[in-house]
Amino acid sequence: MTSADVNLETPSLNEGAEPAVQESGIGLGDAYRSIVIQPGTVAPAYLNDTDNNDSEQWSNRPVATLAVLFFVTGAFGIPLLWRNPNFVSWQRVLWSVVVLIYTIALFVGVGMLVLRTLDPARGN
Repeated sequence: MTSADVNLETPSLNEGAEPAVQESGIGLGDAYRSIVIQPGTVAPAYLNDTDNNDSEQWSNRPVATLAVLFFVTGAFGIPLLWRNPNFVSWQRVLWSVVVLIYTIALFVGVGMLVLRTLDPARGN
């Protein structure tokens, strides 16, 4: 028996209960029964989940990835694009270039709008 098997055994009914409770018989059956799990002995549920398919996550859907690329910002969307298994290499490069051009155009457009708005304030 390994140490992991020993750690996962169910404790006896009165194990871990206070001595006063054990002697008085107030336990009423399984009222004080518990399982003690030591940290690190049981893997979290998300690691044992066999139905966890990466392609079903929202971030791996192509439409969601493109929405983040164009509506949030390229700085957050490009790493998401490159981690997405549903895009092949040429698509990743293509969308990265498109988002780069789109982001530069947005910055230039906002800069021109700010300058045009400030022109009357400067007296030109």
